[in-house]
Amino acid sequence: MDHISTRDLIMGNPVARAFAVTGDAWTQLILREAFYGARRFSQWRDRLGMPRSVLTDRLNRLVAAGLLEQRPAKESPTRMEYRLTDMGLDMFGVAVMQGQWERKWARSPLQERYALAFYDRHTGEAVTPAIFDHERGHPIEPRYVRGEAGEGLVPIAPPTSRRRRTQPVETDRAIIDRSTDIMGDYWSWAVLAAAFFRLRRFDEFHEALGAATNILADRLNRMVLHGVLEKRLYQKAPPRFEYRLTQAGLDLFPMIMAMHGWAERWLCPDGVPLRLVDTRTGEPIHPVVCDLKTGRLLDPRNIRWEVEATAPEGSGAA
Repeated sequence: MDHISTRDLIMGNPVARAFAVTGDAWTQLILREAFYGARRFSQWRDRLGMPRSVLTDRLNRLVAAGLLEQRPAKESPTRMEYRLTDMGLDMFGVAVMQGQWERKWARSPLQERYALAFYDRHTGEAVTPAIFDHERGHPIEPRYVRGEAGEGLVPIAPPTSRRRRTQPVETDRAIIDRSTDIMGDYWSWAVLAAAFFRLRRFDEFHEALGAATNILADRLNRMVLHGVLEKRLYQKAPPRFEYRLTQAGLDLFPMIMAMHGWAERWLCPDGVPLRLVDTRTGEPIHPVVCDLKTGRLLDPRNIRWEVEATAPEGSGAA
């Protein structure tokens, strides 16, 4: 195999392909509302307060990508509505893992008071989302994951004409909310991916990502501001800094794995450009979000979720 550059690994792996489709904040929020039952243009517009032109653009992109499809509404066949496809429904696991991270590290005011609990529709048993190496397999441990270059490792061009949303959107939805403000555009995802590849210095990020220096500086600063990266001085004269993942940044690993698995299933028809392997067994890892207790796949069609009040701090509740 020809020499594989760091840029190829970062910008051409399955996660980069997924980010190019769903890494935009508005797109993430549209999918969230779809899981809550939004089907009509007016529902998304009213719930999210999106500009009409932006909403039209994102819905069209999601249809073109295969995550949504248009159908005549049952109650009014002359009116069209949007429904999640199997590909779109499979994004549920990614949203859940993103929500798990947000609950721990970036709570909204709503999430300070309420938590989202999941239950099996058929048994009524509580469900705990976790990232597994395959359905009914084992939870993935980051220290035992190795990436190997596979087929079709070609850098993905960043999306065009998508401005970063500058103001957070906080609604009464508890899956994801504030994390879209942190990771709601392609270059933020790219910086995060580079950090997981152990790049630390500005020049290393710039060489690997090819982002304009002003864009790169902005995203690095935002990641530091939100506690995902920390800035450390490694040279005093002149001052030079490096960027390292904090615990909050490291805890994004399950969501990254969920994204990898989703892209592997839906965006890699010619082979997986970056394969994941368990270093203990040599077995391939195909990440999927499952119930921690049973190992069963988290399928939104079989999952019921409820918003439940959380116990106030210091109440002594278990």
